[in-house]
Amino acid sequence: MTALIRFEVVDGVARLTLDNPRRLNAINAEMWQALPSLLARVAEDPSIRVLVLAGSGDRAFCTGNDISEFDTIRADPQAAERYNAWQREVATALQTLEKPVLAALHGYCLGAGFELALMSDFRLCTVDTRIGIPAVRLGLPYRLEDIEKVVDVVGLARAREMVLLGRQYGGEELLSLGIAQQLLLDLLALDTAVTALAQELAANAPLSLRAAKIAFRELSLRGGPPDLKKVKAAEDACYASSDYVEGRRAKLEKRRPVFMGR
Repeated sequence: MTALIRFEVVDGVARLTLDNPRRLNAINAEMWQALPSLLARVAEDPSIRVLVLAGSGDRAFCTGNDISEFDTIRADPQAAERYNAWQREVATALQTLEKPVLAALHGYCLGAGFELALMSDFRLCTVDTRIGIPAVRLGLPYRLEDIEKVVDVVGLARAREMVLLGRQYGGEELLSLGIAQQLLLDLLALDTAVTALAQELAANAPLSLRAAKIAFRELSLRGGPPDLKKVKAAEDACYASSDYVEGRRAKLEKRRPVFMGR
């Protein structure tokens, strides 16, 4: 664990906050290595229904990797591969998480911070959010696995533009690119909207959410066809669940369902 990440759970919603405001919430090696265990906790705890990703302070969600460490821990191909492995472990945990993920974005959201946002199911942004991929301006490669994340959200043509130019984007562009689902006036409005959406998701049937997440994940895979058996097993778990019985009864009785995730 690290003091630079805050983690709390309230009413079934886990909130993971990057808490390194002195460096605009840049992620250092210690933080990369702490994130997998926190994401595993979200995955394994049945009481957690939704994950929210956020950044502390009022200037940035996350400005990417902490480049102040690069001279010592990412200075050559061998060191870079070790560092990349830490990032890859986090990406795998986030991409395979079978619960909804919301990214609450404000200020700067760059590089690796933007990648975390891209791997979320929902991205809610304040009007001052600035997203970008500055790799070409730092002499870094933007790896295939990371380009895939951009292509999945904005398409190939806009991904080429974003990666090759290294520009920043903001405002209404975030809506037109499909990066933001909502654009909010300020941090207070962002928090209100994120809380409402998280509560709405948390009230839904966990097994149904899981089945949808698995299906979306399989559809987005490259290099082979979807694992239809895995998708079918998740669907069958919904049909066999008590939550499905509860959903039907609640509909007939004209009341809100209470789902238990089983």
